[in-house]
Amino acid sequence: MKNNNNLLGSASTAVMRQFLHAARDYGIEPEDALEACGLPSGVLDNQISRTTGSDLQSVLRWLIEKSGDPLFGLHCAKHVQPGAYSLVGYMAMNSRTPREVLMMIPRYESLIGDMGITKIERRNGNMLMHWVCHYTDPIVRPQLIDNVVASWVHFARWLTEMPEGRPLEVLIEHAAPNDKMRAEYEEIFQAPVTFNANMNGLVFCESILDIKLRQPDPALLSALEHHAATLTSELQSSNSLVVQARSILLSMMQSGLPRRDKVAEQLGMAERTLQRRLGEVGTSYQQLLDSLRHEMSMEWLTHSDLSISDISDRLGFSEARSFQRRFKAWTGITPGEFRRAHHGQAAATARSVSSDIENTTEKEEQLDA
Repeated sequence: MKNNNNLLGSASTAVMRQFLHAARDYGIEPEDALEACGLPSGVLDNQISRTTGSDLQSVLRWLIEKSGDPLFGLHCAKHVQPGAYSLVGYMAMNSRTPREVLMMIPRYESLIGDMGITKIERRNGNMLMHWVCHYTDPIVRPQLIDNVVASWVHFARWLTEMPEGRPLEVLIEHAAPNDKMRAEYEEIFQAPVTFNANMNGLVFCESILDIKLRQPDPALLSALEHHAATLTSELQSSNSLVVQARSILLSMMQSGLPRRDKVAEQLGMAERTLQRRLGEVGTSYQQLLDSLRHEMSMEWLTHSDLSISDISDRLGFSEARSFQRRFKAWTGITPGEFRRAHHGQAAATARSVSSDIENTTEKEEQLDA
């Protein structure tokens, strides 16, 4: 019989980090949440790129209960940023239109996680984007649904540079809250919210799908999509060897370039056996290593102040020029160009989030007064 870990699949740790960082609004330190749930601190600095669905659900339940906020999921949505959607978020940033973003979601959603499935269809002349949640914990499920749907709206407003953008209708499967909390939903979505619906999602005009996004880069998008296709293929492989090898590589990369024989040793097999078995599932040691280097380099260039030389050293390149050549081969642009395009956007998002928090605090103080 399958255990709960298998039933809930896996998720990018970027999803967990979004909630952990949001928990600081409630005076909760991320490290305390991880320790309480028996999880390693490597989740916070991307040393661990994926977690089990069971672990994500446990952390969410602990945070929800610890926060004491009945709208925890809804409120945490304001912290969404491209990195929270894993590689899919970076692809969205470089897309030309929302239509292009929506077309990629069904193909690459598993990179974000197995928490649910997004479906897009036409409905009465408009578009319907709805989400089927896989989590069943009665504490976690409604909060996760609120978070996913609200995050879509926050991220869409940021991508389209339409801070006042609003859907035509919001659909939520769980029961309606009290009047005060219901008003918060409507203030965030700026749209009517239907509770006790038979699905969770947004109804919106199709015309918005063809507006131009803030900074399209078709060439970079093509490179990212190629990488996403490779990662998706690895995730879909029934052979867990790829997942195990990636996890070992990630842990070893913190202290230098991993050696293939050491990875094989950790897996309890000969080096030749590792190569053969990876080949049987359509990949190789070098492909796994390059995939992780690509992933981690984008993460660090976007969300850290590490110099390009430091990133090169951490990824095991002999010199910065070698890293710069490889990064340009992956994406079509240099690390410096990528950082200028994406690090500034991440900072702008952080400033926007900070402003939202300050405005919320001011409103609460006014109400208290």
